Amino acid sequence: MEDVFDTTGRAPEGWMHAVFHGGPYGEDVGRCVPGPPAPGTLSVPLPEGGVHVYRLWTVGSWSDPDDPIAVYNPDGPPVPPPLLTDRERQWARAGRRRRGLGPVGLVALTDDGRMTYDPDAAAVEAMLAGLGERQYVVLQRLTGHDEGDFFIRVLLAEDATYEVEHQAGATGERRRARSASRAEVRGTVLRWMADQASDATAAACSIHRPGTPEAPQR
Repeated sequence: MEDVFDTTGRAPEGWMHAVFHGGPYGEDVGRCVPGPPAPGTLSVPLPEGGVHVYRLWTVGSWSDPDDPIAVYNPDGPPVPPPLLTDRERQWARAGRRRRGLGPVGLVALTDDGRMTYDPDAAAVEAMLAGLGERQYVVLQRLTGHDEGDFFIRVLLAEDATYEVEHQAGATGERRRARSASRAEVRGTVLRWMADQASDATAAACSIHRPGTPEAPQR
């Protein structure tokens, strides 16, 4: 891959701008990659030998939707979509009020940058079914959460199992569990959405943990 930065601010035909978090290109500015669409992975030769793998995280734009920018993370643990900040939650509420809509209590966040307000069971099932390897679905409470119980994450790992992470308690204690069953994970997430925090935690604790026999596929 070569530097093909175009000083007009737009990538040449058949290329698109890219931002790299860490790795050998972490300090570069103006680097481009083939696309769109952006490649899902990029293997970069290292001077000392071997390769460094970047994985596509999201595609966005500074301001022009016709000038997309691919954002890559170095190979390593998958990076979940960030939770909404206090200000972003305020913006969401203000936007709903302007459109004459009621308050939003829950938001679903996915790796491609999509936000879904107050998703129902069918929407959550579709998100879980649409997960790709190393991708997340994150649900965040925007109002009414107690004792620090305000988000739950689901990751589809490389071994085709689901990892569920649930923050429980004002101390921010995080509990993780793993399951091979999407139905089991769906049930845990829906119980959490229904504000049955204790039931969700109990269900998460019953899901397969590393070092114990795998949960059967349902």
